[in-house]
Amino acid sequence: MGPMFIAIKGDDLVMQRVAIIGGGISGLAAAYFALGKGYAVDLFEKDDQWGGLAASFDFGGLSIEKYYHFICGGDRRLIALAGEIGLGSALRFRPTQTANFHNGRLYPFTSPLDLLRFRPIPLLSRIRFGFNIALSKYTKNWTELDGISAKEWLSRNVGTEAYEAVWQPHLKMKFGPYAEQISAAWIWHRIHRASSSRKGLFSPEKMGYFVGGSRTFLDKLVADISARGGRIHLRAELREIRKNGGTFKLVFPSSNEEGYAKVVLALPLPISAALLSALHPDYSRELRMIPFLAIVCGVFRLKKKVSDAFWLNISDPRIASSGFIEYSNLNPLSEAAPETVLYIPSYVGTEDRLCQLDQDSLKAELFPVLRAVKPDLETADVVDFRAFKHPYAQAVCSVGFKDKIPEYVTPLEDLYILDSTQLYPADRNLSALIVNAEKLIAGHF
Repeated sequence: MGPMFIAIKGDDLVMQRVAIIGGGISGLAAAYFALGKGYAVDLFEKDDQWGGLAASFDFGGLSIEKYYHFICGGDRRLIALAGEIGLGSALRFRPTQTANFHNGRLYPFTSPLDLLRFRPIPLLSRIRFGFNIALSKYTKNWTELDGISAKEWLSRNVGTEAYEAVWQPHLKMKFGPYAEQISAAWIWHRIHRASSSRKGLFSPEKMGYFVGGSRTFLDKLVADISARGGRIHLRAELREIRKNGGTFKLVFPSSNEEGYAKVVLALPLPISAALLSALHPDYSRELRMIPFLAIVCGVFRLKKKVSDAFWLNISDPRIASSGFIEYSNLNPLSEAAPETVLYIPSYVGTEDRLCQLDQDSLKAELFPVLRAVKPDLETADVVDFRAFKHPYAQAVCSVGFKDKIPEYVTPLEDLYILDSTQLYPADRNLSALIVNAEKLIAGHF
């Protein structure tokens, strides 16, 4: 039986109630902060588990995220919240490595010395590359970078050869066919955030994780929400939002209408737009104007490592991938077993052929990527494979994106939106999503 609210009679009950739609980190964080301000909170999630894109699955007895996540040293709000809910000791940081597979050869790409040894680009470009990273770390004003493309900015700062060998694969991994349209502000923040994981230019890069994965954090956050009277409803897909006077009525397939004083849509913009199409058609159309990419992510469990790198970029025209994340090089999933877990993400349009492939076909499509980097890898080395897809994983942060970001408030009074586009120029990450939710609740509740 779920937790109970303190009894409040009549309209006072409605005026205290908040509905949060979406059980990802944005929705959970919004519930946490709204409870802290004294609201009665119901959170509704259509799936059978919370977490959204940070949700986990059972991988042959191993609990692992469906999509890769990592924590940087500058992710202060996530680190602080972990401490608030008693999880500070579950957070680990360790040195990680980056590599670049360029035209058939694997190059370490972690330290300044690795950069100087990276011969696919001229020495002057290598020096400019390092200078650009250092400059990006200390740059705070990004608004001018919103007006130019990442390709233009990087080519100018590090040279065309360095852009094509290093940054172009990174942008293709994240934005697929839109890579050349992405704003310089987005890639600047990516560099800026990653550099926060180094204490100094020559110190090792350290990334973080929770023991047990993101599920450890999410489950503890849910337990805290429940302990304070918040109610979380799984398998509860919102079908319709109605507004009668100052009260929102939410319609679900298996329940009567529910009345709330405030509603937060912590959902991808295209889903929020669909829910608001009847209430405010013009606003719904405005939200639909921001294009999103789907993610198709293959997760391999292998008997042996492919590389020593956590993040490996691929710049090779013969390989149909821009890179992969060997997650167990960050989070050692088992001290006793040498197995590795590795993600190969592809960000594509929802009509792309990868979105139509079944799990076996995706496995056959992606395994040659690993063989190209590690030729002695055999199909017998694959312990398990899973594939996950989400249609709205990444907004296309094109040039001029800062003027397209939706506000928290909507044309409908007391109805609010939380979405990863509001993080711009930051990329979607757990810490930034928590900050975003906290700002909404602090400013409008």
